[in-house]
Amino acid sequence: MKKIILLLSISILLVGITSCKTSSNEKKESQKKEVDSNSYNFKTSFTKILENAKSYTLEVAETMAAEDYSFRTTDSVRTFGEQMAHIGMSNQFILVKLIMGEKLPDTDITEQEIGASKEMTIALLNKSFDDIITALKAMDNKTLNEKFTILFLPEKPEYLKHEGFVFLRDHITHHRGQAIVYLRAKGYKAPQYRAF
Repeated sequence: MKKIILLLSISILLVGITSCKTSSNEKKESQKKEVDSNSYNFKTSFTKILENAKSYTLEVAETMAAEDYSFRTTDSVRTFGEQMAHIGMSNQFILVKLIMGEKLPDTDITEQEIGASKEMTIALLNKSFDDIITALKAMDNKTLNEKFTILFLPEKPEYLKHEGFVFLRDHITHHRGQAIVYLRAKGYKAPQYRAF
């Protein structure tokens, strides 16, 4: 009888352990799928956000007449063209140098030179947004969750690559908002605000 009780106890214990292990594995698998799903949703939704940001930014750039690209609201700030060129050049820097961890192509052209030409500025904006959107679409979930370090800051902070894309959007929004003030100060009707 003692042997039967002992065998029964061991059997119950083994079934319980197996059940807990299976439940734990199912939970881990479920969490992994949830993370993958969240990353996929980020990539899909953020691609749409960046496409809208491109369209909105280009509309702002197109609204200002070429002869007014040299306008600035005060002596201590960038011209309208420089603001827009800064968006394009920063898009490239943040994507290539920070998020991708690659070397930027050598160029001697400045945002002042690009910003003096409406045509060059709009070409730069188009290319920079296209590069960002293409890079994001090509990244898988694992890559989006890889870290990058901002080496030029003293504290050398680390961020996930998908956070880098959020930073890009914030930077674009900041400078596009300044450019809209320039439009209004010059008497242009600013494009209608778009949230996403």
